[in-house]
Amino acid sequence: MNQLMPENDTTKTVQESTSEVAAQKIRESIISGRLRPGDKLREADLCKWLKVSRTPVREAFRILQSEGFVTHNPNYGVMVATLGVDDVEHLYEIRSVLEQISVFDSTPHITQEQLDELKKINKTMSNFDEINPQKSCDLDLQFHTLIAQASQNQILIECLAGVYRKTSMVLQFIPFKKERIAQTCKEHADIISSMESRDSELAKKYMEIHFYKSTESLVKKAIAYNQLTHQSDQQ
Repeated sequence: MNQLMPENDTTKTVQESTSEVAAQKIRESIISGRLRPGDKLREADLCKWLKVSRTPVREAFRILQSEGFVTHNPNYGVMVATLGVDDVEHLYEIRSVLEQISVFDSTPHITQEQLDELKKINKTMSNFDEINPQKSCDLDLQFHTLIAQASQNQILIECLAGVYRKTSMVLQFIPFKKERIAQTCKEHADIISSMESRDSELAKKYMEIHFYKSTESLVKKAIAYNQLTHQSDQQ
């Protein structure tokens, strides 16, 4: 009677690790802008770049597709996900809800040291760098990540980490503009003030207002970005 051979857990773990590393490198290239929406991802090129076989690359594609970073078209292959206006709006609707929970949970627990760090980040963000607008995007995510960490809600922190990765990609193509920074920092200051007063309900309300205005601004920029991209494709 033939017996099934036991699965080699070590081999499986190595393959999973290689796939995760491949996914991380591709993800970083998308977030940084080296790979742009609509770019085709060719297995052979990625295997050569990552120095891996096709199996980890294909698994990396599955990981990234589940996260929304890439899409698969049977007639075209795997490509970097495009910046759909509806997708941007849906992302920020989800983020708004999670951020409201985050600030509500964080307000009773946040330390003075963390509040001081939020003020420091917000002050640095107010000095908009026109040469490197991505810096403001990074600072904004640092601000909201610190609030999430203060919540002591690990499940929430993990959910937001995934949302922040997707947000980083979106903001790479439609970054902050100077005219929006001052208002963003004012909204951040209101959130900090309410947290400092230990008023969870008020902090949640200020966060809701912040994301209502952020979503409105971002959707307008996404529409303009897609119109510009469409015009470029026609030329």
